[in-house]
Amino acid sequence: MKQLPAATVRLLSSSQIITSVVSVVKELIENSLDAGATSVDVKLENYGFDKIEVRDNGEGIKAVDAPVMAMKYYTSKINSHEDLENLTTYGFRGEALGSICCVAEVLITTRTAADNFSTQYVLDGSGRILSQKPSHLGQGKKVALYTNILYLFCLNCWFKKKKAS
Repeated sequence: MKQLPAATVRLLSSSQIITSVVSVVKELIENSLDAGATSVDVKLENYGFDKIEVRDNGEGIKAVDAPVMAMKYYTSKINSHEDLENLTTYGFRGEALGSICCVAEVLITTRTAADNFSTQYVLDGSGRILSQKPSHLGQGKKVALYTNILYLFCLNCWFKKKKAS
């Protein structure tokens, strides 16, 4: 036996969270609602296989949280398992953005009410920031995914077929 490479483990675990374009959009809309958004816009190119963009007017992501915003199992919603009894949010596990980063090129543009300008972050497959630059977005957050995520869905189909046989 041998240990799987970290990138393979991330992809396999992400395929449990991200199973379709719908699941990506659902996770991003839930993030928007959890951030207090009253307006959420969703744009899909080629039915979401080339690009998915979700933009909201929620609280935005604080600059201090940006380095871990897409790292798996980092969350602002709970501090310990006891908090699970009093959840009032859609998401809490800290898996959505990290899982999406495994299958897409992710750009997050965000601005809080305290920020003078928004910042656009380009993330790698592990959810780490590759680059950042000032941007012009109003308060809230925009998540743009550029990818052909069809291969991930094919991977899920293969697993389901294999399980059925």
